[in-house]
Amino acid sequence: MKGLELARRFFTDVAFPAFKEQAPLTLGSMAFGLAGPGSECYGFDDEISRDHDWGPRVCIWIPEDLYLEQEERLQHIYDRLEEVFLGYGPGRLLDTRVRRDGVMSTAHFYRTYLGTDSPPVTIRDWLLLPEEALSLCTNGKVFLDPLGSFTGMRRALLAYFPRDLWLKKIASRCRAIGEHGQYNLWRTLQRGESIAFHYHKACFARETAALVFLLARTYRPFAKWIFHGLGDLGQLGSAVHGNLLAIVRSDGKQTLQAATERCVGILIDELVNQGLAVRRGPFLLDYGVQIGRTIEDPTLREGLNSVD
Repeated sequence: MKGLELARRFFTDVAFPAFKEQAPLTLGSMAFGLAGPGSECYGFDDEISRDHDWGPRVCIWIPEDLYLEQEERLQHIYDRLEEVFLGYGPGRLLDTRVRRDGVMSTAHFYRTYLGTDSPPVTIRDWLLLPEEALSLCTNGKVFLDPLGSFTGMRRALLAYFPRDLWLKKIASRCRAIGEHGQYNLWRTLQRGESIAFHYHKACFARETAALVFLLARTYRPFAKWIFHGLGDLGQLGSAVHGNLLAIVRSDGKQTLQAATERCVGILIDELVNQGLAVRRGPFLLDYGVQIGRTIEDPTLREGLNSVD
């Protein structure tokens, strides 16, 4: 069973009935779900994942004032819930200082992973939010949220980047992919610089995956899961994933070059199909320049620095 489904059933069968019986007056202020760090929050968990921080568990998000007043009592109810459920558990905590489940304030959850509990409004607000952190705060599932405060912030984040910032990020990725995979990769190979060659190959793979997430308008997870996550991004993600595997496994210049060109070609096709660029040659760096010129915000358009 996947951890997210286990959490849903644990909420329905165990956690919700317990809080309904023991804390009925606060139930209307409690949001239940599972989100944040952990492979199960993405649906990526497997048997290997179960060695730590995996098992029957649920997050309970409550307002800050209620947390200050009743956190100890509510957490005591949670701690007394059965540790083994449907044959799973008890879970082993990797770091007891980090609370991944149980009672926490909504504001603290967002401050912990985003650095703020206020929804971003301006482009500057968005620039301060790491994409991986945005992914952590919008993954998983919310099972119940009567007040709507937790899901309200979540909806604001899922509205995604403002268009100009989105274009800036796409342009930055196009430039980086071109530099690593269509320029430096071959120069380091010709010079026999093995370490630099593998570095640029890895950078090409990472930047390519990051661009696919942008084109799918989905926040990318941490590097540990970014390539696994390509499989959830439809035909584009699957096609790029297959070519990245070919690049990693290639043992000759011709096969490596063919896979790299196919990968770049897929990305250019998508940029053209989405109306972000006009087809002009095979070099992705040129498309980055072209897309950059369509940005309306003068600060973003004229800035030379890349935006991660």
